[in-house]
Amino acid sequence: MSVFTSENAERASALHPMAEKVAQSSARLKPLEQCTPEEARAVREERGNPFAPVACELAEISDVEIPSSGGKLAARKYVPKFTDEGLKPALVFFHGGGHVVGNVEQYDTFAQQLAFQGNCIVVSVEYRLAPETKSRGIYQDGFDALRWVFSSAEILGIDSSRIAIGGDSAGANLTIAVCLMCKEANVDMPAFQLLIYPATDYRMSYPSIDEFAEGYFLTKAGKKWFRNHFLENDSRAEDPIVSAMLADVSGLPESFVITAGFDPLRDEGKAFADRLSEYGVQTRHVCYTDMIHGFVSFAGGIPAGMEALEEMGRELKKVLS
Repeated sequence: MSVFTSENAERASALHPMAEKVAQSSARLKPLEQCTPEEARAVREERGNPFAPVACELAEISDVEIPSSGGKLAARKYVPKFTDEGLKPALVFFHGGGHVVGNVEQYDTFAQQLAFQGNCIVVSVEYRLAPETKSRGIYQDGFDALRWVFSSAEILGIDSSRIAIGGDSAGANLTIAVCLMCKEANVDMPAFQLLIYPATDYRMSYPSIDEFAEGYFLTKAGKKWFRNHFLENDSRAEDPIVSAMLADVSGLPESFVITAGFDPLRDEGKAFADRLSEYGVQTRHVCYTDMIHGFVSFAGGIPAGMEALEEMGRELKKVLS
């Protein structure tokens, strides 16, 4: 089946049938805004994901601990079967889930695919979640995790000059925040940013938030629920580190931005790709026009999800080779 893509932020004439099936299944669940965070996490654990990306045959999958200012963070390291010797490229990855749900285990095969397709070590980080930890603490977790990978690179078998950073949705928001923190602290910047349908505007001011407010997996009400748990207060949405559309992004690393045609976050993702380009950051954007938010997580059933993983792999190999 054809995969529909565009360099612009646009929707196809119709939603892909499998993406529509996932969206309809999600719509039958109790809405997020009627759940506590604990209930939402429990439902996610109980239901699982029958359309998760398929597993890959890797050389190693191991759990590690990352020291941070907020305590030890769990992480999982994925090592593909390299054919060459020496230190390897790596990707520090942050899962999605609105900063409220999600964990390393739920993104296990997603991370496996990134390691396999990108031919790089992946370190998938279990950052703390909201509302128990708010945005400042979560961003600090991401920053601490990246700094640890840099400082432990040789022990991990990683080439510190070839470390990328990336994430999915809220994880992409965390990715950008960490890069901005690196810039502010004047410390080593990752070589590359992988931004998968990134949340870049917590003011929720772009048209696609209303265009796809209901019925497309992520809803406007669900986005508000995530935001209210994540942010310390409403005014925090105006902070450039939270809403990166307001940030000076000069000096950030080369970036690959993926958006989806029927995603409430579509327009802010494309706008951020444009902002990066305007500030002189080499950036490529691809919109999967007949897809919903989160479609890559369903790559086991949605062909475009697998195509997107393969495309991410090509970008990682190109930049980190």
